This record gives sequence, C-alpha cells and structure tokens, in this order.
Amino acid sequence: MKNISLKITILLLVMVSLVACQPDKIEAIGAPRDIPSSFVGSWKLTKALQVDEDVKRKGSSFIFNTIDLTTLFPYTDFTLTLNADNSGSPTTFTANAGGSPAIIGLTAGNWSVDDGKAPKTLIFKNGATTEQVTLGAYPIGGNNKLTFRIERKDAAGKVMISYTYEFTKQ
Repeated sequence: MKNISLKITILLLVMVSLVACQPDKIEAIGAPRDIPSSFVGSWKLTKALQVDEDVKRKGSSFIFNTIDLTTLFPYTDFTLTLNADNSGSPTTFTANAGGSPAIIGLTAGNWSVDDGKAPKTLIFKNGATTEQVTLGAYPIGGNNKLTFRIERKDAAGKVMISYTYEFTKQ
C-alpha cells in the first residue's frame, strides 16, 4: 500500500511540475518614453546641496561635508525654463537667477541632451559658450522633480566640491 501511495505521489508531483513550467506571456510594454520631452517646462529651484568631495574621498568624519545651502542664500529665486518645438525636440532655454547665485553661467540659449533615449547630461549653449550638468533624476509619472549635479574641479581635474540642485516643475 505504501508503495502505491508513493508512486501516486511521485506521479502527481511530476504532473504538477510539467503543468507549472509553462512559459509566461510577455505583454508589449508600449512605445519608448521620450525622456527629453519630460524636461520641457518651467522649473523652480527647491533644494541646493554642497558636498565637499575632498573630505568625502579622504574618509573624514567631518560632519559638515554636506551642507544644505537652500536657506543660506536665496536659491529658491532661481528659475529655469526649457522649451521644445512641436515634435518635442529641445530648443531654447532661459535661466533667471533672481536674487540667487547663478547656477549656470548662461541666462539664455539652446539646450540639448547627450542621449535622447537615456540622457545623462543636459547641455546649455549660447554661441561658443557651452555648459554641461550631470542629470541625477528625471521627472517620471507623478514625480515632478528634476535633479542635476555640477562639479568644481582643481587644476589637476580632481573633483573638490559638487553641488546638487533639485528643481520642481511649475
């Protein structure tokens, strides 16, 4: 009797295993997302952080290696407007510092991204002058935040201080 029960149990396990190993159907995920078009609009600076990268690199426990500068200076006065043409391609920008320190050195010009499918850099250009910022976060879904980082380097090219700026879409 035990032998028959064992055979039936093994047979059931084999049948369940065969039925359970069906491949899942993969649904279409839709059209690729146009990330640069999510940058289009008016942005207001809501947070500014300064990081002493030299202290961080040396592993120091100095508690002030990251400082929130948002309330120390009127950073929240800074606004950035990114425009696009009818097809969603980047065109012009305007940067208005108001009373805040200048985040980028240009006040107007053209903007672009380094890669339309997975941008890592925002590029601001006016004539022969070009400034680049490293993207940190995209506005996705309900998130209306855009974050980018600017690094200040010494003569040897070593990053000494970095600034992270968080903008909220208006």
